[in-house]
Amino acid sequence: MFPAGVSEVRTRTVTVRDGLRLRLAESGASDAPPVLLLHGWGASIYMWRDWLAPLAAMGYRAMAVDLPGHGLSDKPEDDAIYHLAPLMQVMRGLLDVERLQRVDVIAQSMAGTIALELALAGEQRIGRLALVNPACFGVVPLLRITPLLHSGLVGRLMPYLLTRGSVARAHRLVYGDPSRITSHDVDQYWAPSQFPAYSRALWRLAIHFEWARQPADLMARRLAALPHPVQVVLGGRDRLVRDSRPYVEALVRYGAPLEVGLIATGGHAVNEEYPREVLDLVMATG
Repeated sequence: MFPAGVSEVRTRTVTVRDGLRLRLAESGASDAPPVLLLHGWGASIYMWRDWLAPLAAMGYRAMAVDLPGHGLSDKPEDDAIYHLAPLMQVMRGLLDVERLQRVDVIAQSMAGTIALELALAGEQRIGRLALVNPACFGVVPLLRITPLLHSGLVGRLMPYLLTRGSVARAHRLVYGDPSRITSHDVDQYWAPSQFPAYSRALWRLAIHFEWARQPADLMARRLAALPHPVQVVLGGRDRLVRDSRPYVEALVRYGAPLEVGLIATGGHAVNEEYPREVLDLVMATG
């Protein structure tokens, strides 16, 4: 699993709260300004493979973490950890353990919701905030089947349903151009599924995470209270979080302080599909 064999990226395990262990990958000098990279549902630090070394070369301490339930981080069987508020606490714990007084955050999809809610809750250690196809700005069509997922039988069957083929089909949905996905990419996304608790964690998140978006006028008022504008990068071919662009346009009309970028041919994981282009967008004001 990434970053095996990549000399410029180092990994370690950090314990953040109640014994919860997270895998952390980083590149760059330990005393350089930190940038924290947070992946979305079903991903891992592999999503940021093409970001770590370039950020380090730009003079930053690039940090990427496997969120609870993902990658090689712990995968608790307790439903409670997979709600929004506990995941926010996990991120606070990471900032505490790493003694980060100020950190820029780039967060994709589900993690965009976590990071934004942290900032809106007054977490002053977050500096610049960039959201890539944040789940809280769109509608997630796949969640229409959420009522069906509440069956405990589904949870028990998840390890058998998450085959390499199903992972490959799901991965094709997150790119605007699926032909860019390699067999190695599929293997990296499939690898965590060898832990049965991984699929159950994804199931719990689908049920318990706060996926619904707020009315645009309410969100705009909340955003207006932030000390810095929020950067938003959207993929024009996002098939997993729909209708984000009109929602963002409504936020701007209501006066929300947003800086918006669009990669027209990018999908939901546009930061992975077009790493250099998105990196240039979010670091342009650095």
